[in-house]
Amino acid sequence: METKAKKKTYNIIMVALIAVIAVCGILAVGHIQGWFGSDSQGAEIVSQEIKGVVNIERSGVGYSLEKDVELKDEDIVETRNGSEASFALSGKNLLALNENSELQFPKCTDGEVGVQLNRGECFAEIPDAPEAFSVAFGKNTATIKGTVFSVSQQKNSSTLTVYEGAVEVAAEDGSTNSVEAGQQILISRNADNKLLVETSQIKETYLSDYLIEKLLACKTKGLCFSEKQLNKVIADRETEKKAEAKALEQEAIKIAESEQAGESADVGTGEAGSADSAGSDGTAASSGESGGGVKTCTISIRCKSILNNMDKLKSGKNRYVPSNGVILSTSSVEFQDGETAYDVTKRACSATGIQIEASYSPIYGSYYVEGIGHLYEFDCGEMSGWLYKVNGWTPNYGCSEYKLKNGDSIVWDYTCTGY
Repeated sequence: METKAKKKTYNIIMVALIAVIAVCGILAVGHIQGWFGSDSQGAEIVSQEIKGVVNIERSGVGYSLEKDVELKDEDIVETRNGSEASFALSGKNLLALNENSELQFPKCTDGEVGVQLNRGECFAEIPDAPEAFSVAFGKNTATIKGTVFSVSQQKNSSTLTVYEGAVEVAAEDGSTNSVEAGQQILISRNADNKLLVETSQIKETYLSDYLIEKLLACKTKGLCFSEKQLNKVIADRETEKKAEAKALEQEAIKIAESEQAGESADVGTGEAGSADSAGSDGTAASSGESGGGVKTCTISIRCKSILNNMDKLKSGKNRYVPSNGVILSTSSVEFQDGETAYDVTKRACSATGIQIEASYSPIYGSYYVEGIGHLYEFDCGEMSGWLYKVNGWTPNYGCSEYKLKNGDSIVWDYTCTGY
């Protein structure tokens, strides 16, 4: 009897211990994920719209971020390719985080708010900023008192653009700069590792589709760009993308007719080539999406501006300029998640025998395309060189930093007049 009683007591104790451990685990997880409300005197930032899978790291534990979560000091939010997140700041203000970005919240409670953009891009509409609100990006800090702006943080390159109001930026070199509506400040390093701080005017055509979308949704009046201007950029880019798709369709038909006639396309000779015929090198033979989850984009390479500036072209370079200014006609290329515009450009050139030369810059942490088809920067004037566009937009960072999305349209243009 005594033995049975001891066993019963032991079992009760074990069950109680397991129950205590389970409760402690639930309390710990609940505390981390905020199930039991904020433990501070009033959270200042709350998650709003979540698109795709967005991760949050809190107290060293990572999990998926959901809507209506109160953020705590030192939280880190990360978006991946194709995902976005937005946050309400003090109930009246908006912070939005673009894809492939990381935003840290060093201080977001008790009336003091500060955010740190570690990489990527964020957009902010702050009509009524908290008394102490700052945005750090790289080794720079912006003091916000009520404005609409965006911040981009790439490897060793920081950009802040203002659309309404003004922002004071304390740069890494200790200088203080006032950036007003319609201006952007670019903080980067040159080839000699010297810090450059440049403030310049911007045009609506410089903006990405993401920023245009956010500006069109703004409730703040008096933005530096009108709704009409922004909608025109969208329409022009859509027209350009349709033109690329039509060019691809026509080129695919030409290739099919050529193959049927037993002819072979000339590639790598300086004339227009196509990556469509090089399926074994990672390219696709049609404009549609391939099965099995394979993603595709289009790419073309042009130097048409040289045709109007032949008098500036270096001696002997004219033999590399096709009569129609097209080095690579619009071609469809397959790619994998995580690949960049540079990866696809390099592969398309390799598949078609087009010469390409690029250098890696440790300062910028990206590749810089110096020459394509034997045409290099400064070959046609002091401002000449290669620029790339994706869906009609010229990113303000290197092609090896732009991660591709399904259906993207890449266009390389040789410019004789600069950006």
